[in-house]
Amino acid sequence: MNKLHGVITSMLTPFTQGGALDEETLAGELEHQLRAGVDGLCVLGGTGESLSLTDDERLRVVETAVGVVAGRAPVIVGCFASQEAELIAFARAAHDRGATALMLTPPPFYKVTAFHFQRLLERIAADCDIPLVIYNAPRRAGVRLTSGELCRLVRDVPAVVGVKDATGDVPDLARTAHGLAPRCGLLQGLDDVFLPSLAAGASGGILALASVLPERFVAMYRGWRSGAVDDALAQQMSVLPLMQVVNREPMPVLVKEAMAAVGRPMGPTRPPLYPPDADVVRDLHAAVERLLEA
Repeated sequence: MNKLHGVITSMLTPFTQGGALDEETLAGELEHQLRAGVDGLCVLGGTGESLSLTDDERLRVVETAVGVVAGRAPVIVGCFASQEAELIAFARAAHDRGATALMLTPPPFYKVTAFHFQRLLERIAADCDIPLVIYNAPRRAGVRLTSGELCRLVRDVPAVVGVKDATGDVPDLARTAHGLAPRCGLLQGLDDVFLPSLAAGASGGILALASVLPERFVAMYRGWRSGAVDDALAQQMSVLPLMQVVNREPMPVLVKEAMAAVGRPMGPTRPPLYPPDADVVRDLHAAVERLLEA
């Protein structure tokens, strides 16, 4: 497979007002993202409410994504199960349905070391021929992998083809970029430092606000790649106020609210993620309005 790069949208999982999985809306939004020019799609990731879905629903999301994308872009699938057997079973199922890669964090709660995480990656790779993406998300997994540990994991586990970094530490990301194997994509997971990460050596990003504003992030990435740095910087700066509001609630509560604000509603979140406070919603809509007017 080609090195993971560019704008990879971290897809929301849409629900009906009654709380059912809405595959029709998901299919339409996947197509919208592709028309906007994104370089890949990530389902069931940090904004995909994966842990609020049943096993059957997760596989329906994968089937919908692979079917709509039809080989036009990579489809990365998140899996955050804690048990090795669950991870392997899901990896097999995702691979059988045509997913490009499986994204996973160190198992949450256990706070495993890089040694233990490597054993897990090796066991998955030995059982299933699906490429792997490491999601370095200490605020979610409770474990922060250092640049040295990430580079060793990529070196020692050939199945690893990507690293999504959500530490917010751009200097450490630069060290990771310097040490990664050429085959491995380095992807920023925080929208507000996407452009600085490209400058530090990242190949792209898996981004939540790309769900809402794919054209803006595509313009940012292409501007950087073409040398139009001032234009890319203007795009990056434009999304910062909205991102500050979005971060006031757990992901993806306000990303879904922002989708409603731009006219592409994705339904409610499922408990234990509840509707946000009215004052936060008002601030979110004001931030979206200012961004669209800019």
